[in-house]
Amino acid sequence: MGKTTSMKVMQINSMNFWRGGEAHVFMLCQQLMLAGISVVLACRDKSAINQKARAANIPVLTLPLRNALDIKSARAIANYCRDNSIDIIHAHTGRDYWLANLAKLFNPKVKVIITRHRLGPFKNTPLHRWAYKKVDRVIAVSQAVKNAITVFPSEKITVIYNGIETEKFLAAPAGTLRKELGLSATTRIVGMVGRVHPVKGHATFLRSIPEILAANPDTAFIIAGGGDISTLQGMNGEVHFLGARSNIPEIMKDLNVLVMASQREAFGLVTVEAMAAGTPVVATNTGGTVEIITDGETGLLFPPGDPIKLAQAVIKVLTDDKLAERLKQGGLSAAKRYNIRNMLTSTCSIYHEVLAKG
Repeated sequence: MGKTTSMKVMQINSMNFWRGGEAHVFMLCQQLMLAGISVVLACRDKSAINQKARAANIPVLTLPLRNALDIKSARAIANYCRDNSIDIIHAHTGRDYWLANLAKLFNPKVKVIITRHRLGPFKNTPLHRWAYKKVDRVIAVSQAVKNAITVFPSEKITVIYNGIETEKFLAAPAGTLRKELGLSATTRIVGMVGRVHPVKGHATFLRSIPEILAANPDTAFIIAGGGDISTLQGMNGEVHFLGARSNIPEIMKDLNVLVMASQREAFGLVTVEAMAAGTPVVATNTGGTVEIITDGETGLLFPPGDPIKLAQAVIKVLTDDKLAERLKQGGLSAAKRYNIRNMLTSTCSIYHEVLAKG
């Protein structure tokens, strides 16, 4: 990656909760530190990422970060960057893009890089165009995300796929979930993992269950992830709701099929995690997911919101051992592309390019 030890980077994440975006920032901070890069994380005092960062000995700057126009926090960021010779501010949410740009008003020497983690265009008002001119580089987490960005010139946007610790998922022990739920070795387990939200398609998954059970009676279903499950619980009594969990690699290892039923998905980190664990994936053919999965080789795709097609795809995997093995091996091979070290190398390359331009 070239010389990195003299580089100093501030990551900004103002979210209080812990989701995929926060996990990404946390892992990026860890990997940058391992690469010898000086890192500080700007976040809220009572946020989940602050607690996890401190536990991992990641340097933290706590600020109110109340909203996109929190001038006081932006000025504090600018002053910190000036006093500590920070080279780059790397922001990861819409609110934080503005805070980074405002900080650059107060400290014009600092470079601003933003990562776009969601699908959908940026607002294109005169005020937004003025603010975005201060951004030195944009990272999109998939080609689908890049295609949705029209306010920046294409040459200013680089696609860098999110990375995971693939070895952790490959090496996870099997049997933990089966033991917890009291399931036999022959019972198939089909499930969804990740935040519970209407856009994630959990209702579609639940509507697919009767048809799956009709073809495979000895099947258990799980949903792991935080969020409001009250409506979902009334839809199907066959499902084990596990809530937010910290042992995702072990859960993935015991699934016979991971379902990703999102109506839209910028990238789909859980898809890569399942592939890295050797778990066949059935996913919607939307957004960044179609860049990860080759239908029939590394997973099976179905249309969003279609429980029948979802059920048919799951049944194929559960009843065709040769197909399941092909998807497993294809997924394991494809997951290597998303190793976190690849993400780190590509991100550092962007940092160097931005700094080299002066």
